[in-house]
Amino acid sequence: AAGVSMTVLSTDYGLSLGLPLEGAVLILTAFNLTNGTGRLASGYFSDRLGRRRVMSLAFLAAGIAYFLFPLAGDLPSAAILAAVVGLSFGTLFSVSAPLVADCFGLDHFGAIFGLTFAAYGFVAGPLGPTLSGYLLDLNGDNFIPIFLYLGAFSLLAALSIRQVVPPGRP
Repeated sequence: AAGVSMTVLSTDYGLSLGLPLEGAVLILTAFNLTNGTGRLASGYFSDRLGRRRVMSLAFLAAGIAYFLFPLAGDLPSAAILAAVVGLSFGTLFSVSAPLVADCFGLDHFGAIFGLTFAAYGFVAGPLGPTLSGYLLDLNGDNFIPIFLYLGAFSLLAALSIRQVVPPGRP
């Protein structure tokens, strides 16, 4: 929910900062660049440092970035924070499939991975942007409550992924 929400929030947040549309779009661009390129880096590092460690660190970084967003009053700081969230979102997509394979093997990988991302598509995907829009309407376009709940979701993800243990490991 936290990662996908940035795709719809970034430009609006930039506009709320008083940036011209061209500047506000750069926040979305920073998110997208690290979302894409970060997949390569996080996949590489997950092979060397461990999938749980890389995912939990990425989600922790996104949580911290979201908590810092209310302090971002200019384009560079907002773009850097959006880039951190983008890296986390890219990590979700590049590392979750190998983590599922590590935990459940390849015999039923397609079904298990399909269920994992069905949960993302049916719960987290709509929940993040929909709830964000509702909270913006409710709070007069105040982004602080949105950033706080998305930061909390990211921290919850960081803690939750630490609990995932492949079979046969302590």
